[in-house]
Amino acid sequence: MSATSTVVTDKVITDIPPRKNDNSEIIKKHDDIFALVEKINASHSLLTVTINNEEAGYGSTILEINSEEKYMVLDELNPLDGHEKIETGSIIRVNTQHAGALVRFKVAIEAIGGDDEAAYYKVALPERIEYHQRRNWFRVSIGINETVPVSLRTEDDVVISAELRDISVGGMALRINDCAHVKIREGDFIPSCVIKVSEHKQIMAALNVCRVQNIRESGMLRIGVQFVKMNNADIRELEHFVAEMQREMIKKLRRVKSD
Repeated sequence: MSATSTVVTDKVITDIPPRKNDNSEIIKKHDDIFALVEKINASHSLLTVTINNEEAGYGSTILEINSEEKYMVLDELNPLDGHEKIETGSIIRVNTQHAGALVRFKVAIEAIGGDDEAAYYKVALPERIEYHQRRNWFRVSIGINETVPVSLRTEDDVVISAELRDISVGGMALRINDCAHVKIREGDFIPSCVIKVSEHKQIMAALNVCRVQNIRESGMLRIGVQFVKMNNADIRELEHFVAEMQREMIKKLRRVKSD
């Protein structure tokens, strides 16, 4: 059965418009890099940080930028298990959003500091920044202690229970704990998916499977999917949910300093 002929719900389903080619730019000049990270800092934008080559993303923000000595200070990663993985020399990849565009760069951890309340990381200003005019790439990670249940129904009518790990308006990453009976491959089409946003709200969509990863240590399965069919009401709910998750992450990252 093809994706174009599948009906997900009894409501009108619209294909999500295909993504256009990126209007991408590589920024290499120091003054341009400094100006851009200053704007990101001024807007208190959330950073999504991945460590070394891991898939898991963690939230952070910029605390300080020093143009003359060419370094930045980033706030402690959230959830806290990210901080436990950081060490001097770790390579981190940073994704954030500015003026509707995705900003991506890679830096190394030069030093780790902090106190009993929170840690911070000193990193060099990036030598290059990728600037993509594509709004729906930005991902928001779900806290390790938070649970957003997701129900999948395959073309063979098999129901799979999963948990949301990160999400954007273009797709999401899911963790499947009980995966003994699960047979999912890259390229599969999932005609029905329900994201339980809250007790009274849910998002429904059809999905394409883009990535499948077996986590041997835990016996879990992690999959990356792209939204391909969704009605207009669910699209609006998805955009609202992603924006709310981003605001909540930023609130968690802002440190309350005592007088």
